[in-house]
Amino acid sequence: MSHVSFAFRRRAAAIGALLALSVGLLAVARGFAESPFAILLAFFALLAAIGFGWVALTARGEQRNRAAWVAVGLLAIAFIAAVGGHSEGWSMVLGGFAIASSLPLGRYALGVDRRSRAQIEPPGIPVDAAHKPVLLINPRSGDGKAKHLDLMEIATARGIECHRFGPGADLGDLTRAALAKGADVVGVAGGDGSLGVVADLVSGAGVQMVCIPAGTRNHFAMDLGLDRGDPVAALDAFGPARLQTVDIARVNGTAFLNNVSMGIYGGVVQSANYRERKLETTIDALPTLVENPPDLRFIGPDGLPHTTVHVVHVSNNPYLMELRGAGGRPRLDTGKLGIVTVELSSPAGVTDMLARAALGLLNTSPDFSAWTGTRFEVDSDRPIAAGVDGEAEELHAPAVFEIQPGALQVRIPLAAVGRSPAAFVPQVRQAVAELLRRAFLPVDHWRPLHHR
Repeated sequence: MSHVSFAFRRRAAAIGALLALSVGLLAVARGFAESPFAILLAFFALLAAIGFGWVALTARGEQRNRAAWVAVGLLAIAFIAAVGGHSEGWSMVLGGFAIASSLPLGRYALGVDRRSRAQIEPPGIPVDAAHKPVLLINPRSGDGKAKHLDLMEIATARGIECHRFGPGADLGDLTRAALAKGADVVGVAGGDGSLGVVADLVSGAGVQMVCIPAGTRNHFAMDLGLDRGDPVAALDAFGPARLQTVDIARVNGTAFLNNVSMGIYGGVVQSANYRERKLETTIDALPTLVENPPDLRFIGPDGLPHTTVHVVHVSNNPYLMELRGAGGRPRLDTGKLGIVTVELSSPAGVTDMLARAALGLLNTSPDFSAWTGTRFEVDSDRPIAAGVDGEAEELHAPAVFEIQPGALQVRIPLAAVGRSPAAFVPQVRQAVAELLRRAFLPVDHWRPLHHR
């Protein structure tokens, strides 16, 4: 009975998703057919608003103010042209809502919603509980998340040896001391930068690690498939768990788990005010950083030298370059660095790049490049300002990036999804084909979506 009910719910969701998508597309098409001039005006006004918005971010003084007002005016024109004064515009708005509503229905029908992901067996091998667990806690990380949740008290009650660290403390020394005392599992409750320090040391000692998402963004935890909103649940990894083997990346020999960003972001994070006033600091720094591209030299995927880019981003495994899964890495064990470069040639170039990204064609932008490799080198005539897992650093030139496949063993709680959300983002064509199967064909014709 439960299987029938399960299949019925999936089929109903698939039919609902297809109906909502069809209605939405028809409404949008009707609106365009009835008022093509107004819709085209709205589209080009929106593109122009993006261009002037970029000028507002990168210009100074009166030019910045004028560009900002023009961008606001163009957005108003786009809105009025799209929906003002004619029913077709509102038809397109409702069509957009219908298309948006098809997404959660489709995710459930395809089994890639959060609840369904949790029912899929994660990768890794079963391991017993830690014999001598140690947890290193930064009580100030993530606006004091560990302190607010009484993480140390809860962990201590479970028999886990806990140590605090913070500004001025040498996390490397704490980790080495734990290893010297025989710790077989070392956990970290802090930011991604702290995780990288500990990962470097425990991987060299052949000791397993536990990631507790008690930082601000917790990108590594997200791509491990942990619940970033529940750090306490991550403590279960000290008990019976699943062991995953993932890669570590290095820059000039120093480990990082997520990414290193050079150029605009690398320059912005150097500011002393960045932590407290991120938006204001970024806006203040952008004009100078865009006008004067950083001295970054490298060989691109075409084998040619490049010298004028504004952003160089190197990651431990490649990020998914699609709007639906941007910001996540489907896997952490490909043995490859992800390399992305961006050249902000002009406001028109930025607008073109964003428009291509919205259409899923980002890789066709002449100002954008993305590729993978096992080694990458960035040279400069001066130290390179960088953000290493979100922490401000200056790298000695040349900055040499390398990947260590399978260098780190990470324990994942049995109840965790154990895969990045980006791993569950299906290809559009594959998703639509499977929705049609689940809507109209018997269950034995359904096909599971392959994880990335």
